[in-house]
Amino acid sequence: MRRPRLNSADFVLVMGMAGGLLAIACSGDSLRSPTGPNAGATVDQSTSASAPANGLPLTAVVGTGSGTFNLTQTASDRLFTGDAQFTVSVHGVSPDTVLYVLRAGDIGLSGGQQADGVCQRAMAGLFGPVPHPEGGTVTLETSPGGAGATHVHFFGPTPNGTTIDTVYRLVDALPPAVPTVDLRTPCFTFTIK
Repeated sequence: MRRPRLNSADFVLVMGMAGGLLAIACSGDSLRSPTGPNAGATVDQSTSASAPANGLPLTAVVGTGSGTFNLTQTASDRLFTGDAQFTVSVHGVSPDTVLYVLRAGDIGLSGGQQADGVCQRAMAGLFGPVPHPEGGTVTLETSPGGAGATHVHFFGPTPNGTTIDTVYRLVDALPPAVPTVDLRTPCFTFTIK
């Protein structure tokens, strides 16, 4: 029996999901600012990755609002098992709005592009939803005052020592709809421990 082949759209989806698995198992203390242009945004997001306790800024590319993205990892005693958590908090966003958490990771790019400080997949608009460990995708709902937060704890297979560039994004609409809220982290690089 022949195994089905992936078409290019399926390949991008699979690679995005794999990038997400790597992204959820990264360490906040191994973040570094990009060495290349500001990828993943059409506005200036040149703020470098700050100390893990302070998190990464979420900057409005479309609409209003801002926030913080924190990512931490607990070291695993197994070679391919990640234990990671992230917390996203926002304020100044439209009230009573569901925001979808998306990401674009450069896993599997050749020629050192996977960890060159330039988020190629984010620049190309190749963002995918972050799967929730209990099913569905990760979302955040804002309050009547326009603030909100979500915390997610993940476990999953990840190869230790992998370094990858990524951008996280929160939007109020999924394609083909055009979002009226789009908050993004700067491009950052991390190493899975």
